[in-house]
Amino acid sequence: MGAKTQILLVTALLLGQAQAADIVAAREHSAFWLWSGVKASDELKDAQTVYLHQGEILVRSGNVVFQRLGLPVSRLSFPSIWLTVRFTTLDVPEEIPARIIRLMQRWQTAGNHVVGLQVDFDAATHQLTDYARFLQQLRHQLPAEFALGVTGLLDWAKTGDVATLNALAVDELVVQSYQGRHTVTNYQAYLPALSRLRIPFKLGLVQNGNRDPLAEAQLEKSPWYRGTVVFMLNPSRR
Repeated sequence: MGAKTQILLVTALLLGQAQAADIVAAREHSAFWLWSGVKASDELKDAQTVYLHQGEILVRSGNVVFQRLGLPVSRLSFPSIWLTVRFTTLDVPEEIPARIIRLMQRWQTAGNHVVGLQVDFDAATHQLTDYARFLQQLRHQLPAEFALGVTGLLDWAKTGDVATLNALAVDELVVQSYQGRHTVTNYQAYLPALSRLRIPFKLGLVQNGNRDPLAEAQLEKSPWYRGTVVFMLNPSRR
């Protein structure tokens, strides 16, 4: 084997290792989303925090309803859990948050440490003021023992009003770097804007998606950064 061939092989090997290191591997993280329809895998055995998808707020025939989804209430092995509910509207009657609170209390009674409620709502940047008002009302409805968290879009901090974000009545913001099952192209370009946040925040990644560890490492300079949350996927069918 010639020297040139050896160099090419070593280069290819190093590139392969670098690419492998840039894939989101669940075993390297401690917090996860477990969405309804996704089977809990062995990769969650060491999870410290799991966000359980427990339902969706939908509009059906002109009525706003809570569709219960996800795992049934039971005692889980995870040290702490959040209940995640997806909202498709902010026009929510009071009985729906009350029902969600009762669900959180049932999980708590079953022996779980329920941190709080995570709201998953894709608010456009121009909707942030209305969203902030909604969250303030929801915060008042939640018992003080429960935290309130939200998922967020990458462009909130880059194109939105950061002052509005920092004033959100939430205990945690998880900024999603993916859409569906795939990482947002050039998501790294949005990360510097997150350094202006003055509320606790995390970065949401998708399992087996792409990541840039160097860009993500810059977030650790912020005293408000709390690490990553991985959106788990079902294994691909072969």
